[in-house]
Amino acid sequence: MKDIFISNSENETLSYGKELASKLVAGDVLALVGNLGSGKTILTKGIAKGIGIVDIVNSPTFKLISEYNSTPPLYHFDFYRIKSVKEIIDFGIEYYYSNDGICIIEWANLFPNIIPNTAKWFFFEIGKNLNRKIILKESFEN
Repeated sequence: MKDIFISNSENETLSYGKELASKLVAGDVLALVGNLGSGKTILTKGIAKGIGIVDIVNSPTFKLISEYNSTPPLYHFDFYRIKSVKEIIDFGIEYYYSNDGICIIEWANLFPNIIPNTAKWFFFEIGKNLNRKIILKESFEN
């Protein structure tokens, strides 16, 4: 996976997501961090397409999680409206982490302590030209 990807359009971000999908395996956790409109959901849509999901993929802001029937299954979380770690534990995050799917978590920075150490962290920045810089890191801190 590229450590830094510059996207000049939604289509480029979608394509990057499709490319990422080919490198993901069951058990992977992707932690996405970035402001509203920075491309987190677009990247997730690309990953979903890359693993064969034809359903409409939207950010699960109000329902907290979307599950997609694919191989491997895709679990898409949004921590934006979560108020506590207890809420995350109560809806069964451990089940999803230990399952055979790929977990993608938007707003993972709000509760970094609940993210597995093996997660891949993607940081999204909006550039001056409205392009997107997507930076892959191995942890929240580095």
